[in-house]
Amino acid sequence: MAGTNDRGTLPVSGGELYYERAGEGPALVLVHSAFLDSRMWDPQMSTFTRHHTVIRYDVRGHGKSTGTEGRVPAVDDLTALLNHLEVRQAFIIGNSNGGRIACEFAAGFPDRTRGIVLAASGPHDFEPTKEEEARFMDAFPDGEGVLVEHIKAGRREAALEMILQLWAPMVPDSQRAWVQGIARDNYDALVHFLNTEGEGPKTPYPVAARLEKGGTPILALGGAHDMPALNMMLGRFAQQTPSAHYVELPNGDHTMSLSSRAEFETNVLEFLAAVEGGGPWPPPRN
Repeated sequence: MAGTNDRGTLPVSGGELYYERAGEGPALVLVHSAFLDSRMWDPQMSTFTRHHTVIRYDVRGHGKSTGTEGRVPAVDDLTALLNHLEVRQAFIIGNSNGGRIACEFAAGFPDRTRGIVLAASGPHDFEPTKEEEARFMDAFPDGEGVLVEHIKAGRREAALEMILQLWAPMVPDSQRAWVQGIARDNYDALVHFLNTEGEGPKTPYPVAARLEKGGTPILALGGAHDMPALNMMLGRFAQQTPSAHYVELPNGDHTMSLSSRAEFETNVLEFLAAVEGGGPWPPPRN
């Protein structure tokens, strides 16, 4: 039987979602980060479509999707898309802000979620410890603080270069211009996201608390070249969530599917095989 291969748009409140679907097998949804769009998953499509029906889409305001991000909870768009495609259950992989969306879906619809992979991400309402907050603030002046200054001053190209330094420093030189091009296409959406983060509509349910108690299989992936505070938080979340397992990729950064492709795909495929095969998850903890 030939696999599915289609694309289209779905009208949603205040806009349209662009999506692509390819492959055959259990549904696997890919949700991109806030500074890129669904093209960031190009390298993974040939791998994941071998045994899965892969669905990727542009979050509203990004790529080919229209509308203003934050008008409605992003999880509502994902839910609408899966309903439209008649997907009852799915695995969801989310990078950065995409991981937050994956968490919200898993917490709101555990019966529809076979498992989630959080790449440099976690629940939006998982609060940092004082130590984690301090580690983030120590890095802010030379990192996100510089990016904010460039954005406020209208220095678009400098901001784009800073974005790559912060979130994609380990991406191979052969892909750097390609990644920067996607970031350039989505620059306005990122600026809107940064300016309104935390102000949009919230889910009516606690996300972190539900995931910690709910039993949804979770693979949490951190990059050794990402922000230490984020890795600390993600590792702590996995440690206190019985159904979660944390792995730090030695060559990964915030966009580890690009910077550490082989490690990323190996860990994801092992996770999918374990859950689909009914084996134990997570692996035994040391």
